[in-house]
Amino acid sequence: MPDNTGIYASFSLEPVEQTFLTEKEGRPIFADKEFVRIFISGDKHTEVYREVTDNDKQRFADAYKRFKEGAAAREQLTGTPLSQWPYLKPSQIKELEAVNIYTVEQLAALSDTAKQKIGMGANELTAAARAYLATAESSSAASAFAAENERLKDEVTRLQEQMREMAARFEALENESGSKSRGRQAA
Repeated sequence: MPDNTGIYASFSLEPVEQTFLTEKEGRPIFADKEFVRIFISGDKHTEVYREVTDNDKQRFADAYKRFKEGAAAREQLTGTPLSQWPYLKPSQIKELEAVNIYTVEQLAALSDTAKQKIGMGANELTAAARAYLATAESSSAASAFAAENERLKDEVTRLQEQMREMAARFEALENESGSKSRGRQAA
């Protein structure tokens, strides 16, 4: 499986004229065909647009699955949209989108060649994107630990309550058996 770092794909359904049927019927006949647009983050000049092959379906399986589920081209990309990252100004977002960078993850994974095309400040942007992703990952781990801690606290509380109930039952049984043995001694 080839390395897809920095290479992304979006799929679409396009009408393609069926020339043989058009000539036969005397009117335009179209069939819907699946197309793929493959692009490299940071490079607005390198793009492949063609009919989908089985290799494309396997290579970009996640994007293809989202396409089949009805996602639009931008929705086929996974990651944090640049518009949701408060670090960037709207003008920076537009500049990055002009060179096929739509998510923070794409920005963090830029190659040195792609950084050169962005120009000054590209290293800082990619470093900030990496830091943002690392912080988000560690905070999600902290959230998971906090949730697990709460679950465990609830479990301990439940078990303590169970122990109190068992102790009360045991004490009741002892009292009951103790009063029966005293009753036998009196008789």
